[in-house]
Order: sequence, then C-alpha cells, then structure tokens
Amino acid sequence: MTQHGEHLFDEIKRYVGFSETDEALLRGLRERVLPHVRPIIDDFYDHILGHSGARSAITGGMPQVERLKGTLRGWMDGLFTGPWDYEYYDLRARIGRRHVQIDLPQQYMFTAVNVIRGHLTDVILDTAPDLQQARIELHAVDKLLDMELAIMLHTYREDYLLRMQQSERLATFGQLVASIGHELRNPLGVIESSLFLLRGRVGAGDERVTRHFDKIEGQVRVSNRIISDMLDIVRDRPVVRQNVAPAALVESAREVVPPRDGIRLSVEIGEDLPAVAVDPDQLRQVFVNLLANAYDAAGTGGEVRVTGRLLKDEVELLVSDSGPGIDPAIRTRLFEPLVTTKSKGIGLGLPLCKRIVDRNGGTIRVTAGPLPGAAFSVRLPLVPGWEG
Repeated sequence: MTQHGEHLFDEIKRYVGFSETDEALLRGLRERVLPHVRPIIDDFYDHILGHSGARSAITGGMPQVERLKGTLRGWMDGLFTGPWDYEYYDLRARIGRRHVQIDLPQQYMFTAVNVIRGHLTDVILDTAPDLQQARIELHAVDKLLDMELAIMLHTYREDYLLRMQQSERLATFGQLVASIGHELRNPLGVIESSLFLLRGRVGAGDERVTRHFDKIEGQVRVSNRIISDMLDIVRDRPVVRQNVAPAALVESAREVVPPRDGIRLSVEIGEDLPAVAVDPDQLRQVFVNLLANAYDAAGTGGEVRVTGRLLKDEVELLVSDSGPGIDPAIRTRLFEPLVTTKSKGIGLGLPLCKRIVDRNGGTIRVTAGPLPGAAFSVRLPLVPGWEG
C-alpha cells in the first residue's frame, strides 16, 4: 500500500515521529506488561459484553469470545515485540478489514483501543523506576497506538471508497438497464403476440412445430425474467411488511425450488423463533435465489443446510452448502451487478437479494457456515415491540 510513492506505514511513522528509540522502549516494556495481559484482556471483553452495541458484533457467544481473547493476546504481544515493518502493517490491516467485514462501528474500535491505552498507562506508571522514564515510555506507547488507529481507519476508508464506487456503478447500471429494458420489452411483446397467432394456425396438430413454439415461448419468459430482475435491482419497490415466521419464508422458497435429485437439504429453523417484519413476497425471492445457488454449488451428492437463530433484535437465517466455496478474489464483489462465479450466470441474483434485503431493513453477507462451501447470512428485523 503506497501513498504518493511512499508506503503508507512509512508515512504514518514519519507523521507521529516513531523511531528506533521508540522500538527499543517498547521491547523493554514487554516483560513488565506481560504479567498484566490476562486481566487487561478480561476487562476489555467485560467492557464489550456490557455494551449492547459493541456486543452485537459478537455473534458466536462465549466460544467466540474465548477465541477473540486469544487473538487480542497475540495483538498485544505484537505491540511490544515488533518488528514494526510492512508485515506488521499487513497484519494490522487484516484485523481492520475484519472489523469492517463484521460491521463493527468505528466508535467502538476507537473506544476499544482507548481501553487498552488506559490499562497500559496504569501498568507503566506503576512499574516505571521514575516518573521521567514513565513519561518517555508512555509517549512511545501513544505513538504506536495512534499508528494502530491510523491503520484501522485506513481500512474503513478503503471500504467507504469501495462502497462509493459500487454506488456509482449501480447508478450507471440503472440508467443502462432502464433504457435496455424499455427497448427489449417491445420486441419481446411482438414475439409473444406473433407466437400466439402462429400456434393457432401453423402449429395445430404438428408436434415438431409445437415443440419449437414451446422453446421460443420458454426463452421469451427467460428474457422477460432477466429484464425484470435487472429492473428490480435499480428501482424501489414498495415494501408491504407483514409479521412472518422465519420458517415460513424458507418453506415458501422450497416450494418454488425443491431439492434436486441427489442433493440433501436440511432445514433447522425452530418454530419458536419470533416473527420478522418483512415483505414475504420479496423475501421469498431472496431465498429462492440463495437455495438455487446452493444447489448449483453443492452438485449431485452434495448437501445444503438452512439454519435459523435468534440474535438480540433480529433473526439470522443461514444458507450454506458443501460445494467448493467462493474464490477470495471475487468474494468482496459478489453483490455487484454482473459479477458471477457461474460459467453461464449473468450476475443478477445476489445483487437483487441484497437490494431486497436492504429495502426490508436487514443485511446479507458471505460468512462461514457449518458446511465447507459457501454460506450466506440473512439477518432480518424482529417485529417491533417483541420482547424475549
């Protein structure tokens, strides 16, 4: 990552004045900080678990908290061991991108670093031989934690710029779709009406002709559906909210796209899950697309699994498959129009899913699932006033 010909990490170091002297001071602090790491980490996660907004980013319960504690322990050790090089920067940037991926608001990232800063300040003041030494060491720690924040903020900026680019592409895509959709509807209408007339005159009693008419009619339907999908991505359809059981949403999609031969489908959604406030017709289309994609990915002999669980103020429905997974190079662009992993796909299904879920006040993202392939998490808002 370079900025004006200079690596961003070098620029950050130069800006805060981080030097070899600071590196030596940090290495010298390691043995004094090490005995305090465990209580610092425990207090850190007590802060998170005690705040509903920050806690919402932790969706895996206490097992996930224990894993995150291990990650934080490694992060803190890295603060005092270095080396503070490009590899260090890349590791910190990956952590920042993970925060972006789980939608951790920036304010919680800021306050989390401040909690660590406060603890380290106490440790240094309590263990330094004199106040002058403590001030020097605290200055080095402040420089490093400011660099950590700068790296993480840069990952949020990367995400912001990416979203802006996607919005611009979507706007351009919308103008193109509106024009193409209008131009194609007319000739397709002519084909449909002409086909109706020809069936009554030319095709009567001739099975071969009838079979070809059926093919033409089928392809006209496919073309109309593609146009409708493109238009649905860019236009705002009104949301008619109803209180719907999560299991009913998935069941209505199963009726449209039942499991294919040789594919095992398991649905593990408790009937006791509270209702969600969504447009059932629109959400059915989402799960139709997700199930169809999962069947394609799993293939004959594969497995597709749909699970549901209650989070704080929303229900999560997870569609996962046993297929080969998603290429990391395309993972971040899956919800952009015309981006697809299928050899015969046109890349409209997932953008349409995202558009619908966004309209209904939910979120959809790629995540890890119980099966080795791809997994899509759809989170939908609970009925207002529900209390568990």
